[in-house]
Amino acid sequence: MKVQAVSSKINNAVTRHKNTKENRQNLKNSTMSNNTLLPKGLSAVHFGCNINTGSIDKMLKEYKWFINHDGVPAINSLLKIQTSKEAFGTLLNTILKNDELSYELIDSIIKQPRNMKYFMRDFDEKLPVGSDIFLSFIPNNIYKQAYTKYIDKRFENAKSISELLEIRPDWKEEVLLAKHREIYHNDDFELGHVPDEINHGKFEQVTAYLQQFCDIGYKAPKEIPALEIMGSRFNFKYFTEGKSDKNVFGIWGNHGEKFIIKLAPRESKSLDMPFALGTLCKIDTYLTRNHCRNSAPFRYYNHNLNASIYDFIEHQKVTKEISLKNIKENIPDFIDLNMKYNDTVGYNNFFILDNTQQRIKNMNDYHYGVKKSEWITVDNDHVTFETRFHPIIDKYHRLLPNVMGMII
Repeated sequence: MKVQAVSSKINNAVTRHKNTKENRQNLKNSTMSNNTLLPKGLSAVHFGCNINTGSIDKMLKEYKWFINHDGVPAINSLLKIQTSKEAFGTLLNTILKNDELSYELIDSIIKQPRNMKYFMRDFDEKLPVGSDIFLSFIPNNIYKQAYTKYIDKRFENAKSISELLEIRPDWKEEVLLAKHREIYHNDDFELGHVPDEINHGKFEQVTAYLQQFCDIGYKAPKEIPALEIMGSRFNFKYFTEGKSDKNVFGIWGNHGEKFIIKLAPRESKSLDMPFALGTLCKIDTYLTRNHCRNSAPFRYYNHNLNASIYDFIEHQKVTKEISLKNIKENIPDFIDLNMKYNDTVGYNNFFILDNTQQRIKNMNDYHYGVKKSEWITVDNDHVTFETRFHPIIDKYHRLLPNVMGMII
């Protein structure tokens, strides 16, 4: 067997050359797997197709060594294991059947959303052809069962709604409202925080003032007089693009702060419906919490007021054709977060990413995006979220209402 051959070779090397520096180094190299030192007594061997309990135990020992000794995340540790496809599938099944091990593995995947496509590629290479481990639509699918337990625990232990939305953006409205009620003991559902410049009661007065300038459907240009509140003066600009019930205002403070305020009728508030501000804010919370450089930073959403706040994005307009191909090529970080953009209507949904926004500088690979003149989206109404690592759990999740995807 391969195990015996490798072990015999190493033992002979130790016997003949244990006192020479060169061969001690050779022996060290022969006990390395992917440049990582294995536990004492565990050789860097390839477990063949003859799968048995001993082989699985050895692979589990190697897997745990990478995690506990080398500090390698569970998913990265698992993908370092070199063995046959059949043995790897057995190992993965063994991990997923164990509540503690499966939670650790899935959590390490969830914490690396941009690497999910690479993880799945590696699984496709390492698992037997036709493996159904990640086919969550199959009844009693082992990964979906483990993932459900993971989500149950994350939901139960969540300390905020934003914590849940950082995991994925497609939580059901009734689930989020109930969790908010459990955490805060009220029905004043909110996401994020009001920026200090318009906080302390100013935001409520600003939204009440702007309500009189809101339109539904076609929006005509209009001038909005400045407003003074508590010693602060705010100037406004009305953005007329779009025919929905959403109204978009630019707000400029007297200390240089710039924000976007979006308003919609209170009776149309929703966290699930197409075009709803709440639905949009779920998506944008996910993107902002994951530091997406290709989406306008989200600040705050008030469900009862049906109002939201974003950082203002300087309007350096995109000159390329707004096509699905160009969108995909120019918002790569958005795509890497397992989001797909499906709206090609409106040139004012995209602007050139530049260095004028301070908060964007904290986003993922911001300088790279600026160098490549990538785009930043300011309206994520029509998107989908999809990865095999995040199957839909019916009691928690609902597909995002991608109306545009149904049309194009």
